[in-house]
Amino acid sequence: MNAMNLIVLSAQRIGVAFLLVAGVTLVSCSSAPEPQPEPSKEEIRQDADRFFNKMGQDEGAQSSSQK
Repeated sequence: MNAMNLIVLSAQRIGVAFLLVAGVTLVSCSSAPEPQPEPSKEEIRQDADRFFNKMGQDEGAQSSSQK
């Protein structure tokens, strides 16, 4: 076999591999995700409270370390 035939065979193998990967990707991503339930107002409030408490602790730690 000469170099040209090797190049053609390599290109064909790369093309087949690309098509295989593209096909698997399309099949695996084709289903729609399940809808997530909306969080309740109480859950949102609890998350916000935890966030603001953590922010307050971080600010307190920063101010004590800057002194």
